[in-house]
This record gives sequence, C-alpha cells and structure tokens, in this order.
Amino acid sequence: MRRSIAVPSVALTVVACAFTGCSDDRSTSAAADATSTTAAVATTSDVTVPAAASTAAPTTTTPAAMARLAALPTDADGFAAALSSAHLTITDPASPAAAVAVAGEQLQLHLRALADVPELDEEVLAALDPAARPTIERIIRARQFLQARNAARETPSEPPTELPAWTIVEPKSPEVLLGHYREAESITGIPWYWLAAIHVQETRVGRIQGVSSAGAVGPMQFLPTTWAECCTGDPLVTRDAIIGAATYLAQSGGPADMAAAISQYNPNEGYVAVVTAYAENLRDVPELYAGYHAFQVFFGTSAGTVRLPIGYSQAAPIDAAAHLAANPADAA
Repeated sequence: MRRSIAVPSVALTVVACAFTGCSDDRSTSAAADATSTTAAVATTSDVTVPAAASTAAPTTTTPAAMARLAALPTDADGFAAALSSAHLTITDPASPAAAVAVAGEQLQLHLRALADVPELDEEVLAALDPAARPTIERIIRARQFLQARNAARETPSEPPTELPAWTIVEPKSPEVLLGHYREAESITGIPWYWLAAIHVQETRVGRIQGVSSAGAVGPMQFLPTTWAECCTGDPLVTRDAIIGAATYLAQSGGPADMAAAISQYNPNEGYVAVVTAYAENLRDVPELYAGYHAFQVFFGTSAGTVRLPIGYSQAAPIDAAAHLAANPADAA
C-alpha cells in the first residue's frame, strides 16, 4: 500500500474519509469536507455524507453562515437549477476564470447541501439540465454508495473534537497543474484525469499541507517508505509528487486496470468510488477541472463542519469548538 489517507470526516466529500468513509491510516485527505457517521473521514465536499449524521450541530449561526444557508435551495427544482447553472458556467468556454471559480465553489456547496437531503436525489437528477446530468449523477451515485456503506457500519466512529495540524494555502493554477498531469501521463501512460482526480480528493489540489496520522506527506499523500521504493525526487514538490503518483499507479496495474491501481493507491472501496467518479467526469468533460480546482476545504467535527480558509495554519491540533467560537464565520 502506498500510504494512508486521512479519514477525518470530510464528506466524500471526500478527507478523513468522511466522503469516502475511509478507514485508512492516512489523515490529510482533502475529503475532509463533510461530516459523516464515521466521523473522521477525509473526503471531498461534492460527495458528502449528510451532516445530519454528525453528533452535533455548529455551535454558532453567524451572518456569514446564515447567508450561505439562505442561498441554498429547499426543493428538488432549486437544487437542479443551481447545479445545472454551475455546470454550465464551468463548462462554457466564454466564462471568465473568476466566474468559473465561483461556480466551482457553488457546485461543491450545493452537492454538499444535497447530501443532507438524499431523499431528493432522484427528483434532482430528473430535473437536471441534460448536459449536466451525467457528471453530476456520477458524483451523487458515489455519495450514495458512501452513505450506504457508512450506514452499514456496526459501530460508527465519533467525529473528532479537534481540527487538524494543517496549513491551507493557495493551490497552483489549473494551467500549471494540468501541465504536470500531462507530463506524468507522457512518462507513465496514466491518463491525466486520474491524477487530477486523486489530487482533488487527497489535498484539494494542494490546498492542504500537513502530515497524516500515518505519516503520509505531500500533495499526493505518500508514505516516505513507499516513496523511497517507487519514486524519485521530493514528495513535497508538486511536480515530483504527481509524477510519483503516476509511477506508482503504473506499477500497480495502470493504465490497463485502473480500478486495481486506485485500490492499491488506497485500498478503500469508498475512495475508489469517489476518485473514479471524478476521473470519469474529467475524462468526458475536461473543462470541469477548473471548477473542481476551486473546491474548498471543509472538516467535520463534533462541534460542526468547519471551513478551513486559505491562511488557516496550525502546528498542532486545536479544539474545534474553541476555534468556531473565535472564528464564527468558519462555521459551515
């Protein structure tokens, strides 16, 4: 196994495996954006386990949090319209980069919110714009898989009480990262979209800097021992890490059998489902990458889900409730 992904309650949305419900030994997955019954799962926010499954609600409802909530739909038609609009903006070549980034954040936000009302899923899918449905449905189906997987657990994990010792930074631009993915593909044969999907899921394309509970490091989350066996360069350097991930995947069965390769990268069915959904979407609609690149970092805790903004930096874990009390705008 390459390394261990963090599963701290990030909704399959998808890093503590909240999204994937991972139970690996890695702890910095970007998936930390949704609260789940398995409490500390790292995942990405587009495939979120319902926040309702957490043991506690946010401690404070701030004006910023209220504004975010007020903008959320309350019915299937509203969700379908919001998701379709975000998809259209992201994939429209005429959309300015700033508008695409905002649409990416909105796509993530609405997918996270929809995960809290899964009874609306089928109505939302039926009402989506036909151009948006295939890619959004993949994400919803992956999240449904995670929710079913978490519900079947005999003993759900408790959400963590602390926020992680991470630093959240601005990621490299989509153009730079796409160049690295393409270079790695030319060297190893692993299609660029698999590398991009892993990068989104692991560290939100490099926003998260930190060491996992198992000691995994870097934007693609490698255990130093695994890195030493398969790769060259520095796992903390983005280009080296992406090429290293491609090398590891090629050694693990890719590109002929990417399911096996991704399973070797992280032996967790939920993780494989989420990464596959992202990868297949990027394969079919490459323009979506600019939207996924804008996904933010959320972390589920016993005090509620917390948005970790650019500039968050902690050398050691901190109490989540105390952080929310001091930074109420970060309540998600």
